Amino acid sequence: MISTDTRTAAGILTLTALRGIGPATAERLAERFQLLAAIADAEPAKLRSLVSASVIESLHEPTALANAGEKAQRVLDEADRRGVRVLSVFDQDYPTALRSLHDRPPVLFVKGKLPPLRSVACIGTREPSEFGEIVSDRIVGTLVGANWAIVSGLAVGVDTLSHQAALRHRGRTIAVMAGGLDGIYPRQNAKLADEILERDGMLVSEQPFGVPPSPRNLVQRDRLQSGLSIATFVMQTDIKGGSMHTVRFTVQQDRLLFAPVPQGRHAAEPKSQGILGMTQLPAMRFADAVRAEGDYRRILLERFRDKPVAVPLASREDYASMLELLETRLSGVEQSELRPASASTQMSML
Repeated sequence: MISTDTRTAAGILTLTALRGIGPATAERLAERFQLLAAIADAEPAKLRSLVSASVIESLHEPTALANAGEKAQRVLDEADRRGVRVLSVFDQDYPTALRSLHDRPPVLFVKGKLPPLRSVACIGTREPSEFGEIVSDRIVGTLVGANWAIVSGLAVGVDTLSHQAALRHRGRTIAVMAGGLDGIYPRQNAKLADEILERDGMLVSEQPFGVPPSPRNLVQRDRLQSGLSIATFVMQTDIKGGSMHTVRFTVQQDRLLFAPVPQGRHAAEPKSQGILGMTQLPAMRFADAVRAEGDYRRILLERFRDKPVAVPLASREDYASMLELLETRLSGVEQSELRPASASTQMSML
């Protein structure tokens, strides 16, 4: 195990199994040292810029790397039994879209067919009204008809509706999980997960086996939904809904953001207030409404100024321009291979 390449899944898993080393630190170590043996033999001075003194001490414990390597091998063995691929960020098959994220996971657990670059996230409230149900099916159907794969989180509500609509319209769909792939959450969507795999879809998580979908992991999952996608479609949400985490990540990752505009009685529904905020309020008022702080607030004000943060979809007549925007953005992404965008990058909405 000491001769393991640090940039393989086995190498990264070994590093993260060591006391005090998280995913980001593991990736930094892998970038600096090609073999685990090189880390074990490195002088403390060469490690101080990468890890703490306590981690350096643990790295030089005689059995530390061997024990961590055994833990990593158990994970890989279980993955093999479950038909799950474990991808390192250094692997060629690691999703291109995620490489642009500064907080990308160095290891992914994947079951099924890897996602295409032509992917969009469709997310929203866990308690959609009639409006949320209608627009989820209508928009997903249009996207699938234009050969876009649908990314969502397998949660109840809009996530489930989006996955089901993608399958119903004979499209591909990707479920980003907040826990390990050894357990489907919620359990009521176990059959849906099987159908996703049967139809050339994918289940993906950054969490190892046995890790539950905790609130923190659910938020972390949201950044992967938007990160895997060219754009995010928010079907329905309150101004303080959990979907706003994905909205934040979408903006910070410089992805496109779309939202259908509720009208008539639907506009008065609590679950529509977030959509109205995204599509009608200027960026400053929206930032105040969602209590945006720090980098998120700065990006909102610099990039959008007096414009809404989401492209509004008021009717089906807007779908043609929606698809044009997606194709334009995809073309730019393919040319740049999704290089990380600077925080000040201006995103044209038209």
